[in-house]
Amino acid sequence: MKRTLKNSRILLTGASSGIGAVLAFELAKEGADLVLLARRENRLQEIAEQIRKTFGDSRKVATVIGDITDSTVRQAAIQTAVGELGGLDILINNAGVGATALVESTTQETLRRIFEVNFFALFELTQLALPHLKLGNQPMVINLSSIVGLRGVPHYGVYGAAKFAVSGISETMRAEFSRYGIDVLLVCPGTTQTEFFDVLYQSSSAPDMPVHHAVTPEYVAIRIVRAMKKGKHKIIPYFQAVILDYLNRYAPWFTDWIMTKYV
Repeated sequence: MKRTLKNSRILLTGASSGIGAVLAFELAKEGADLVLLARRENRLQEIAEQIRKTFGDSRKVATVIGDITDSTVRQAAIQTAVGELGGLDILINNAGVGATALVESTTQETLRRIFEVNFFALFELTQLALPHLKLGNQPMVINLSSIVGLRGVPHYGVYGAAKFAVSGISETMRAEFSRYGIDVLLVCPGTTQTEFFDVLYQSSSAPDMPVHHAVTPEYVAIRIVRAMKKGKHKIIPYFQAVILDYLNRYAPWFTDWIMTKYV
C-alpha cells in the first residue's frame, strides 16, 4: 500500500540517537505527528525541542522517557499516542541493544537482556498497539532487524539470534495483520555510523572483518521513509549487506566457509 505520511500519528522507539533520532526529523519533515520513546531524557528532550523549533506548531511531538522493557513504559507510550495524537497509525520498533561475544563466552545476563530489548519488548509493544492500529489511517508496523538477523555472523551470535526472531515475527505479522489492512516493513541495516559499538551490553570479542565503510544514519532513515511511502515489505539499506544476503541464499555452503575465517 502506497501512503502519504502527512498527518500520520507515529510512535517511534529508540528515538534519542542514531537512526531513531534522524528518523524522527525525517518523519516530521514529511508532516507526521510523533511520540518519541527512549531512556535518555536530556537527549530525547533536545530532539523534541529541535523538531518544535524547526516545524513550529504545525507538528505535534510528545516524549515518553523510560526503558522499553518496562511494561508500564510501553503502556505509557500507547496512552500518550492516544491522548496526545488522538490515535496511532504507525508503530516503529527501532529500540535495540547489541553485544559481541562468542557463544561460549556469552553471559546469561547478556542473553536475556538482548532478547528483552530487541525482541520481547518489540513483540509486546506491538500487541499493545494493535487495537489502535486497526483503527488507524493506512496503518503500518516497521521493525528494525539487522543483516545479522538474516545471516548468522561469528561473535554476533545472541544479537543475531534476537534479530532473526525480529525478522521471523515480522513475516508472521505481515501475514496475520493483512486482514486488518496493516502493512509490515522489515528493515535490516548493515554497518551504520551510530553509537552501536560504544554502548554494547557485552563486548568480549569481535570478528576481524574486511574493511567496509559505514553508511550514515541519515542514509538509513531516508531509505526507511521512502520504503514506508512505497509500501515495501523489506529493505537492506547497505550494499555489502545485500551481497551477503544474496550469497547466503544462493551459496550457503560458500557463505558458511567465509564465516569460519572470522572466528
